[in-house]
Amino acid sequence: MEWPYPTLRADIKETTNLITYPTEIFTDGSKIGDKVGAGVAIYTEKRLVRKCKHRLQNHCSNNQAEQIAILKAQEQLLSLPDQTNRTVAINTDSKVTLDSLRNNTIHSVLIEGIRNTVRYLTQQNLTLHFGWVKAHAGIEGNEVAVTLAKEAAQDEEDRNYVYDRIPVSTVASSVKEEGLTKWEAQWERAVKGAICRSFFPNVQQRLRLWITITPEFTATVSGHWKTRAYLNRFKLIDGPMCPCNEGEQSVEQFMYAVYWNNAEAP
Repeated sequence: MEWPYPTLRADIKETTNLITYPTEIFTDGSKIGDKVGAGVAIYTEKRLVRKCKHRLQNHCSNNQAEQIAILKAQEQLLSLPDQTNRTVAINTDSKVTLDSLRNNTIHSVLIEGIRNTVRYLTQQNLTLHFGWVKAHAGIEGNEVAVTLAKEAAQDEEDRNYVYDRIPVSTVASSVKEEGLTKWEAQWERAVKGAICRSFFPNVQQRLRLWITITPEFTATVSGHWKTRAYLNRFKLIDGPMCPCNEGEQSVEQFMYAVYWNNAEAP
């Protein structure tokens, strides 16, 4: 998909209370388990004139469903009666989609598709305004769109998928998970690094910890801290024993014996 020159970018206008919109559209996306659907409710002069629902492939995201709903709603506009020189409000409860439309650094397929359709419909003398509505707030149009999206997602017989691209976030998560699995397997099989592994036996648990990495920390967990056992190993002192008489002064002995004994002292 080609990106337009800056001067040709779509003008994404916001809805305003100063305008009474003859045509109002409500859109919604729904992901229930691994089922994904999109719903569109179109009102003309406050009267529901058209309902649409669409099924997406199971690996699609809820955000993709929200955006497909808007794109499919745009496609309906020129087929509605008396749509010449009219202003249309397209309402969604997806702030992510609205923010993406306004952000000119985002060029995903669906966002660019919506922008391209805005440009085309503008050439057909239609003006589109985009607005946010609060979900589950009793707004009739939104509730209808929500119902349609859920029906589409749960329709087991519908195999006419309108969209099947895997979201980038899903690919990134899959690659990250695969990498962590391989890292964990290598960590468990490693011959070296026993001291570090005793502190952090699980890679994912370690990644969830917020630790400030310093030279002292690295030396400690890798077993290279200048304990008496370490210095004795290189013949720099005469013996490895700890002055506390709790055995050899190693990293493990200091962390698990000296430190905790001091912490528990009154």
